[in-house]
Amino acid sequence: MADGICNNCGATLAGPYCHRCGQKEADTDWRSLGDLARRFWDELVSLDFKSVRTVFALFRPGHLAAEFIAGRRQRYLTPLKTYLLAAALFFLAAPRITDFTFERLIVQDTNGSLRALVDARIAETGVSRELFAGRFERSLQTVYTLMPILSVFVLTFLLRGFYGSHFPWLGPHMVIALYQTAFAFIVALLIHVLNYRLAPNPLVLLALQSVIVLPYTFISLRRIYRESPGKTFAKTAAILVVAFAIDVPINIAAVQLSVRLA
Repeated sequence: MADGICNNCGATLAGPYCHRCGQKEADTDWRSLGDLARRFWDELVSLDFKSVRTVFALFRPGHLAAEFIAGRRQRYLTPLKTYLLAAALFFLAAPRITDFTFERLIVQDTNGSLRALVDARIAETGVSRELFAGRFERSLQTVYTLMPILSVFVLTFLLRGFYGSHFPWLGPHMVIALYQTAFAFIVALLIHVLNYRLAPNPLVLLALQSVIVLPYTFISLRRIYRESPGKTFAKTAAILVVAFAIDVPINIAAVQLSVRLA
């Protein structure tokens, strides 16, 4: 924050809050995880007209994180609210226009592992398959909203490891990770829609997802950390490979936990 100047709108300050836009000006209230948690909790109670603007801004790689880190935070939703909004959009659409349903997951279970878990749980609970399917989908929505938080922490620490010299605190890296994961929800929604409507080869879908996520992440990291293209590409590839390797067991665990909770 420039002394006496609001980072968001440029007005002259006469106190901790800007009289023009209402943003609180404080450079140190987002650097630690505790500070971020308090800020996010305060923001969590009111989704407003900024939601649509924020979703569109997600398609500008690195823009939301760069704005937040620079102190221009009034125009968009905060990182955690953006993450929760993207997750909500995915799961509101999932039962209608994607393949993220009980029956579709069973069809895609080529090795039979999910089917075996489901059959064992149905036998244990004694409920009908139809009732179990409804319970499973509700559990899956809850679990898949919360489990990617683990991915956020993984990405946060990866970014801290690769870019610690730029920001020594975890806060800025978690901001970037939350926006990145929110965008991943939107991409997953589009991929699931394509899979449901066209049923292409899974390898084609994975390639398409990589074509979207790789350049998006590269541009985001280049925009925020401002390193050379070569270094940024190498770090982007390393981060995505490690994150993918960790996300696979997280996703498997999420489905298994949903079965146990159904």
